[in-house]
Order: sequence, then C-alpha cells, then structure tokens
Amino acid sequence: MQPEENRVRKARRIESVMNSALWHLGQKDLTEAELLAKLRLKTDNQEWIDDTLEKLRGFGYLKSDKEFAEQFTERSFFNEYGSAYIRDKLKKKGLDESLVNEAIAKVKAALNIDEQAMLNQRVNNYYQAFTMSKEKLIATLQKRGFSYAQVSQAIKQHACFEQLKTNLEIKAEKADLEKEVLKYARKGKGLTVIRQELRQRKIDITDLDALVEKLINSEQLDFYTSCLEQLGKKSYDLSVHSERSKAYAMLSRKGFSSDEIQFALSESE
Repeated sequence: MQPEENRVRKARRIESVMNSALWHLGQKDLTEAELLAKLRLKTDNQEWIDDTLEKLRGFGYLKSDKEFAEQFTERSFFNEYGSAYIRDKLKKKGLDESLVNEAIAKVKAALNIDEQAMLNQRVNNYYQAFTMSKEKLIATLQKRGFSYAQVSQAIKQHACFEQLKTNLEIKAEKADLEKEVLKYARKGKGLTVIRQELRQRKIDITDLDALVEKLINSEQLDFYTSCLEQLGKKSYDLSVHSERSKAYAMLSRKGFSSDEIQFALSESE
C-alpha cells in the first residue's frame, strides 16, 4: 500500500486546500494539529495553510484545542468512559497534557461526574450475570479508562460478584479429574504433588482419594512402580548414606510417600 502522502493529490491552488480541510472536518472533528498534518500532505505552501486555518477559525469550523478537549471529554463521560481513556485519546491527538487535565476537571465539575458511580451503573446494567472470566471483565473495563481499584470496587458491588470466576476456575470446572491424575502420574508425580497441583489449579479434589483407590485397584495407577522408575532415571550410589538421603529427598519432592520411597530404595540396592 502506498504511503498516504503519495496517495494525496497535491493542491495547485488555495481553494483545493480549503476543500480538503472542509472534507476532513466533515468526516470527523479534528484538532488543529491533526488537520495541519493532513493539509501538509496536500501542499507545501505554508501561506495557503495559514490562510485556510485562519478562515476556518473565523467560520467557527475549526475548534480551539480547549474547546475540542472539553467537547471530547463531555462525549466520553456521556458514553461511560473514564479519565484515563480521555487522557490517552487526547494525548494521541497532540493536545497538551495540562490542557487535557483542565478540560477533564472542568467537565467533571460542571456535570457533577462521579466516575465510580458511573462505572458501578455500567457494570450493573451491562452484566446482569457474568458470562466471561474475571480477568477478561477487568481488562474490558480498564480499556474504558477506569483504574484497577475502580474496576475492583464496581465488580464487588455487583449482586452476582460471588459467581464471577477466574480463568483458572473456569478451566478447573471443565477438567476431568481422572484424566488429570493419570496425566500427572505419567509424568512421574506422586500423590502428594498431584494433590498440590490440582489444588493450585482450583480443580475439585473431593473425590480424589476414592478415584486413586479405584485406579490402583484397576491397575491403571501404581505409585510404587512409578517411584522405582523415577529412581532408576538417576545414578545415586545407594550404598553411601549421603547419596541415599539425596535419593530419598528427590523422590519425596516428586510427591511419593515414605512407603513408596522405601520400596524403591530396597528394590534398587
């Protein structure tokens, strides 16, 4: 794709500069800096540009930066955007930070804007029930210019707050306990570590012990053999006390019980 400056037909007379300016302003409100950048693609004649801008100001077609900032701020608050969103957008439009802050403060005072109340109302109106994760909801609201603290408070005041789940909790609800246990066992993990991993992932382990017993009885799970296999992958000299202690510690970290470790050590002597 060609750069914009190569796609713009250069002006051969001042009227073309004015027509270009009016067309751009008809598409959307622009700051003077934004319009200036577009006119400089149209012509290198600074006199034409200055004359066009002066006439536009006189006609009232081109807003001052102050007026633009105040109107943009008012529209943004009306559409339930927060101050951070307004600052970011106006900064990208080339407006001075102090001017933007003054506009936000002026509009908030004039319209009695309470951003927390605004956000609370939006959360209550748009989310009768939460169908997304907590992380996604927080990110969505922060993109609208609200702080993490404001978002957290708005979520907590919602009637369905207790029902809001994290990504981890949503994945945990979909997890198959038997498949997860067998997966960890294949990786050489003992029951202690398996239990810890499942808890960290918020997976319900209420039936874990009963499931493990069933898998052992059906010979799908054998922690004694697994413990022996893990020990076999290392080269400890078990006749040396310090080496034997290292082997015991390694197997314990993998989640095997004392009985399983003692079995593996005795079988490997």
